[in-house]
Parts: sequence; structure tokens; C-alpha cells
Amino acid sequence: RRVKRVIMRVNYKNTPENYRAMVQIIIPPLLDLLKSLTLLEEEIFERNRALDKEKEGLGIPANQIHPKWNELMDDYFQRQMQLLTGRVTQNYLEGGVRISYSSPSEYNYVKRNDFSVDFIMTKAEEARVVTHYQEALEMKHQFVLRLVDGNWLLDEKFYGFEDEETWYGDLL
Repeated sequence: RRVKRVIMRVNYKNTPENYRAMVQIIIPPLLDLLKSLTLLEEEIFERNRALDKEKEGLGIPANQIHPKWNELMDDYFQRQMQLLTGRVTQNYLEGGVRISYSSPSEYNYVKRNDFSVDFIMTKAEEARVVTHYQEALEMKHQFVLRLVDGNWLLDEKFYGFEDEETWYGDLL
């Protein structure tokens, strides 16, 4: 099986030469995680749409949830936890996971390969990856990864608007 190499231009911001090789170690697993979360979110969105259609046939009012909706949310939560375990810090997991889902999904720009990346690493145990993408507005995500027991784990995530300096804390 051949591994498809993602070729992307990375902007190195304040990253000394000796840390630049870390891009190949840190970015591909992060993008794989974001792609997996995107596929899961899209699946949950479609399954929820199917439940909404089924509600009509069952005579359930639009403002009430389908009897199977809680089961769907439990499945979403469990599968997110499976994806995140071993890839995020315990501290981050304790903050909870997103239970929202939409179309387009949160990280669909990764699946479309329509984004740019900044890599910022100024110390050996921490790296920041900033993705710049366009939805209705020009947006950006910042992912803070920390080296924990020899593994690069996601520890914090933020979002921001391209024309602002402010970052807002966010769930994965």
C-alpha cells in the first residue's frame, strides 16, 4: 500500500531551522485526525437528516427529537473519543468534545485540500499549527501540540477571523 504524500506549502513563522523537520512528524497526523473528524461529522449529519425525514412518517412534530436521536449522539461521542484517544492530552479531553455537526463540516477544508498552513515552533516541546481557510468568511484555526512522553498530542485549539489578532478557545 502506497502512502499518499500531501504536498503543501508550509509557512514557517519564527521557527528556527533545526525545528523545521518536525513539520513531517507533526502535521500529517494532525491532518489525518481532522479528516477523520470531518468524515465522522458528515456521517452524523446525514444520519440525523435521515432521522428527521423518518420523524414525519412517525407523526413526530418537527420541534421534538426522534426517539433514536440520543442513541445517535451517544454513537457520535463514543466515536469521537476513539479518534481522540492517544492523539490529544488528557487535559484537552477533560474539556469535552463538540457535539455539534453541520454541513459543511468544521474541517471540510482539509478534505478539500483548500487551506494554507503556518508552522510555529520555538521550543522543543511545543508546536503551533495554524490553518487558514475560507468559508463564508476568511477564518483560521490554531492547534497547539505538546510533546508528552515522546508523542505529539493536541493540547489546545482556537479559532479566529483572518482580519483579527484575537484567538477564541474552542473544542475540537
